[in-house]
Amino acid sequence: MDNGSNGNALAKRDDSPAGRLHMFLKPRLQSLGQYVAGRVKPDVLIKLALLEFSKSKDLQSCDPGSIYAALITSAQLGLEPGAAKGEAYLVSYRGQCTLIPGYRGLIKLALRSKAVKSLYAHVVYQHDEFAIELGSEQRVVHRPALDVDRGPIIGAYAVAKFENDEIDVEWMGVAELERIRNASPGRNSGAYRDWLAEMYRKAPLRRLSKRLPLGDDFFQAAAVDEAHEAGKDIPRVELVENMSEAEVVEDASGAPNSLRDKVRQKAEGQ
Repeated sequence: MDNGSNGNALAKRDDSPAGRLHMFLKPRLQSLGQYVAGRVKPDVLIKLALLEFSKSKDLQSCDPGSIYAALITSAQLGLEPGAAKGEAYLVSYRGQCTLIPGYRGLIKLALRSKAVKSLYAHVVYQHDEFAIELGSEQRVVHRPALDVDRGPIIGAYAVAKFENDEIDVEWMGVAELERIRNASPGRNSGAYRDWLAEMYRKAPLRRLSKRLPLGDDFFQAAAVDEAHEAGKDIPRVELVENMSEAEVVEDASGAPNSLRDKVRQKAEGQ
């Protein structure tokens, strides 16, 4: 028996919270790859999750299975989680990790559909110069205040520009933004606590998108986002006996994915 070899193996074992999460996620790398859409890579998703996990005590209290489930959602949507890009965020809620699409992620998915030439959203502060015209000739003028203190947020807007250079605009005042926030169970923590301006940008973006001919991947992301706002615990992972890597994920609408169909067929003996 080589006690020295065993000792070296034990010495190399990383028993930190991030190390234990890595040991949980590493065997699931290949399984995660089957969900990947767009250009995201499963190994990059895991690295980003470990980075966010190492910085957040809230995430460190989450069930590892829920973190893996959030990465599956991230892979399916083709969005990279993390504050660096702002495409999506890993957020702790009731001890479970949930993926929340960011406004940059929603814009990325909208532009992927080629239905609009450009799409953007901004928050407006009290000291900004701002004017908006609706009706037959829509127009937005927004000149951010150059002072360090721009004052409190007074609203947010989104603009879609089409190939013919026509635009569509959605404006929401701060009172309406606050009503949406107050209806969310996570109004005082998580995404609203850490990324308030980004969360406010998404509200007019989601409303505007309902008038746009966007792709299914955008509306899937918007459904996940709205479900979180409503306090639904998504995504959810169920472990199914006797199936290799049988992580089963339901979206906000309860629609089955292909793996869940396979699980059902196996259970029914098909």
